[in-house]
Amino acid sequence: GMNDLRITPAPPSRQCGETKVYFLIYGGSTEEQRYLTTLRKEKEAFEQLIREKASMVIPKEREGRDETNLDLKRDATPANVSVDTRKAGGQIQKSVQQTIIVDMREFRSELPSLIHRRGIDIEPITLEVGDYILTPDICVERKSISDLIGSLNNGRLYTQCVSMSRYYKRPILLIEFDPDKSFSLTSRASIHQEISVNDITSKLTLLTLHFPRLRIIWCPSPHATAELFEELKQNRPQPVTAAAMAITADSDTIPESDCYNPGPQDFLLKMPGVSAKNCRMLMNHIKSIAELTTLSEDQLSVILGNPKSAKQLYDFLHVTYSEAIAQGKTK
Repeated sequence: GMNDLRITPAPPSRQCGETKVYFLIYGGSTEEQRYLTTLRKEKEAFEQLIREKASMVIPKEREGRDETNLDLKRDATPANVSVDTRKAGGQIQKSVQQTIIVDMREFRSELPSLIHRRGIDIEPITLEVGDYILTPDICVERKSISDLIGSLNNGRLYTQCVSMSRYYKRPILLIEFDPDKSFSLTSRASIHQEISVNDITSKLTLLTLHFPRLRIIWCPSPHATAELFEELKQNRPQPVTAAAMAITADSDTIPESDCYNPGPQDFLLKMPGVSAKNCRMLMNHIKSIAELTTLSEDQLSVILGNPKSAKQLYDFLHVTYSEAIAQGKTK
């Protein structure tokens, strides 16, 4: 075999203009044959590359002489064209050009260009709630796996889901995977049977329990996401740019119910026994949080429709901390 070649800097007084490096190898050995074979293959590869380039035919649009870019070229059939043979013998019906509102920060990814290639117009604006607005009711928050884990750990995703659920009827969490990696969040061996605060799947489960209207979509690549967006927009109205820009995280109005104050509503949803399903019933019967504290456990049971939830809420409002500690020790 060959010995290691060690290079040691010479002292300044002994430095010269030329430096020669000698490669020592046993003659007639397998190391010599392997080295010569590598040199021969490298030489043949360069010679073949030179011959191919000399006779290669370059398409006109790839020469860079015009502004045509195939990566941004749209399909021949726009996304808004649909043919139905049951209507006028398959004649193309008059339809509206499809539009998606995209947050300016999303243009760092390739998804907006892929959407544009499918014949859908892009409206770039700065959004405070959501990343993509597909329709007046559908808002999408896009997360890569690293962003998903980080936003779940620091609580930012919870805040984003609160805003989306408040201002849009169909909030969507889009989890986009890297096409070069496995299409799985965690391995089967790491899935826990019980909910754990440190497990990402458990956090996603708690997120869906807290936001029943939130839909989670899994996409293996940006190309699949663009195709999915086109399908979600079919036969639905186009988003309004002015309405999307007017929605901020601190807006006071709720499209579904303008009569409810969002601050006390969020505070109410954090109480034990109160969920998104029974919160509306509770707000219809009380005018303030102070009035809630005056209700008995039986009255809460009638309003919530669940004695167990009523007891959890009543104990949270009326049982003192010392009494709760004592009850926990007796159990």
